[in-house]
Amino acid sequence: MPLVLARIDDRFIHGQVIVGWSRKLRPDRIILCNDRIAADPWQSRVYASSVPPEMQVSVLDREATVRLLSDDNGAANGEDVILLVGSPADMRDLHDRGLALGEVNVGGMHYVKGKSELLEFVYVDRGDLNAMRALDEQGVRLSAQTVPGGRAVMLDADLLANMEQVL
Repeated sequence: MPLVLARIDDRFIHGQVIVGWSRKLRPDRIILCNDRIAADPWQSRVYASSVPPEMQVSVLDREATVRLLSDDNGAANGEDVILLVGSPADMRDLHDRGLALGEVNVGGMHYVKGKSELLEFVYVDRGDLNAMRALDEQGVRLSAQTVPGGRAVMLDADLLANMEQVL
């Protein structure tokens, strides 16, 4: 199962994902991984209804996501998949559970109280930085990019360390 995009985006499924990334990458399936949304049938249906009918959508908790993406006989076997999570901690947890990640795209992480601007569209707190740093140390490349063709910014150890000084 090729994971064509692993993305951190606190809005999950929205225009940048459907119009931008999906049109470019042509996935067979989008997996929205979030424990809270997966436990709420109404929210799951709302998110699933925003995906074009030619794409499958799965709204799963973290355990089910790892199982689906790691199982050679799983439903995602042979499919091109976009994986969406809402936070760096969720992506780190998936990686720690054994999900192989080579590169992670950081999309929108919007301002909420207690977060500081890392980039124009990426606001972080100490927990976010710790999760990003752990992924980086484990060899996962982090790049911030809103849409295909947009400018990508590598979130490397130096940039994360500089941000640590701001917090």
